[in-house]
Amino acid sequence: MTRTPAFLTAEFCWSCHQFAPNGFALNGKLLQATYDGWKASRFARDGTQCQDCHMPDRRHRRRGIHDEDMVRSGLTITAKTGAARYRPGETALVTLRVTSTRVGHAFPTYVTPRVVLSAELVDGAGQAVAGSRRQQVIGRDVAPDLSRELSDTRLMPGRSATLTARMKVAAPGMRVRVAVVVEPDAFYVAFFETLLRQGAGRGEAQIQQALEAARRSPFTVFERELPLS
Repeated sequence: MTRTPAFLTAEFCWSCHQFAPNGFALNGKLLQATYDGWKASRFARDGTQCQDCHMPDRRHRRRGIHDEDMVRSGLTITAKTGAARYRPGETALVTLRVTSTRVGHAFPTYVTPRVVLSAELVDGAGQAVAGSRRQQVIGRDVAPDLSRELSDTRLMPGRSATLTARMKVAAPGMRVRVAVVVEPDAFYVAFFETLLRQGAGRGEAQIQQALEAARRSPFTVFERELPLS
């Protein structure tokens, strides 16, 4: 074994997590630019390296978007209502905010994941009220064939995304359920579904297995029920 300080610097991660300036880009933005994002952040200025968060204490865990604790540790999430209580017939104001406080690059950094903020009414029996769900997505959405960028709502370090919902309180005992769900393999779900529709040939069974695994990957990093009436 050869020990070298280079293994402890962000530059060691550059070759796999950063495209060259003339690399593949969509809408004028490189498909992979994690190192550039880190370099422009306060974490680089403070001397925090990639390994400090993804491989703490030299442990080769390489924790990332699939790790629930890792994701949760990088975010500050708050939820509140505009008033302590509402009367039936009034409209409640609900706010769910996600702030990237300890992520040293865009969150999420790649096109594969997406993060869904949601709010929905829950009646006195604990059932979701049909049609009440509101949601907002954090992520970089691209076409399955990488031909174009559809949207980019990722959070740069220190930035926030806020879901604001106005919901009519129809009856006593109503609550609002807010949640933040991470779908680390969202792009792969769409990609594998497209392959199967078009015909995957001899690889169909393996693609189906991969699709099922991708569909199992989402997890919830935040969920609360707030009383309204």
